[in-house]
Amino acid sequence: MSKTVTAMEARQNFGNLLNQVSLQKEEVVIERAGKPLAKMVNVDSETSGMLDFRDIGKLPNHIWEEDS
Repeated sequence: MSKTVTAMEARQNFGNLLNQVSLQKEEVVIERAGKPLAKMVNVDSETSGMLDFRDIGKLPNHIWEEDS
């Protein structure tokens, strides 16, 4: 089961969310302005470590630029 929190809630409750993910094997979706940005999953989860390129076109172009 997945829980959704805002970025501010994630910041304020990071330790509790980390416990939920690690101990209760719960997934936490973090969103900003109603849009999902990240997902916290247990490292032993079936989906951890998998890359999902389905929405790669929605990523901002600047992440592909090399830092100078």
